[in-house]
Amino acid sequence: MGEEMKKCCNFASRLTAKPTMINRVLIRLKVVQVIYAYYQNGGQNPAQAERELAQSLDSAYSLYKTLLFLPVALVRAARKSVAKQTRMHVEHISRKEVLIAENRFLAQLETNAELDTFVQSNDMSWLADSDFVKDLYAEILESDITEEYLQEERFDYEADRDFCKKIYKRLIEDNDELDNLLEEQNIYWNGDRNLIDSFVLKTIRSFSENGGEYQPLQAEFKDEEDRRFALDLLHAGLSVAPEREKFVAENCRRWDPSRLAFLDVIIIQAAIAEMLDFPGIPLKVTINEYVEMAKYLSTPASGSFVNGMLDTIAKELAAQGRLNKNE
Repeated sequence: MGEEMKKCCNFASRLTAKPTMINRVLIRLKVVQVIYAYYQNGGQNPAQAERELAQSLDSAYSLYKTLLFLPVALVRAARKSVAKQTRMHVEHISRKEVLIAENRFLAQLETNAELDTFVQSNDMSWLADSDFVKDLYAEILESDITEEYLQEERFDYEADRDFCKKIYKRLIEDNDELDNLLEEQNIYWNGDRNLIDSFVLKTIRSFSENGGEYQPLQAEFKDEEDRRFALDLLHAGLSVAPEREKFVAENCRRWDPSRLAFLDVIIIQAAIAEMLDFPGIPLKVTINEYVEMAKYLSTPASGSFVNGMLDTIAKELAAQGRLNKNE
């Protein structure tokens, strides 16, 4: 789903629009992906689908902190190199290496209490000691970004943070070698990079010098209600399958139901579940969320198709007196 994940920038930006990392936009996305996988695997084990959803959400948050640790691994590589050259009495240590080793933003990120707790609880040597980090550090030293950073001679906190943001955007995002390394480590991380990179960049931008070691990271969930929403939506989505089959068959006047994109069908199924089981969510919000998701995940025509189907289904549910939604 790599290229499809890049289709809709508006949807991607909304994934990061709130201070929590796992907001309801991302929850809906994950639920649809898990329901899709559930049917692809035979549709026989709802308990396994629950575990897959929990693992997928937790892994997304773990990937967020892992990618935040990557700049820390780089600054440690810089300090190690500078220390080694100092011990060897190298006469001219690279100014670029010194600047990276003394970067104020990276020092703050390294001591962040929440990130440090994560690092202490997980073996990060697979990343910190990898050839990828060594090669990336060498690439950073040779990059135009570092040369510009050196020439500007504006070595304050803001410049240090901007330097790190540029490094992340230009050398870490869309890095195929990093994708391969992450996929080897955790199969649940496959396909999440484009989403999580945006959260990492948002976190970098949010840091301030006076935040110290307690600068807050993105919270996993806003509250317990959002955590429950994920599981409740999954249960509702699986249970509404007969309703979805009936509605899709009745309303596909121009399409053969057997030839529809299956992902579109699952998006419709999750939307029907939200219409019926979550009266506190306004109808327009429900429809808009899944239409945007269809544009983001599926085919170019999926947005208009899903929009038309959901509008028709909503009217039928309302006529039957089954739609208890806030407007």
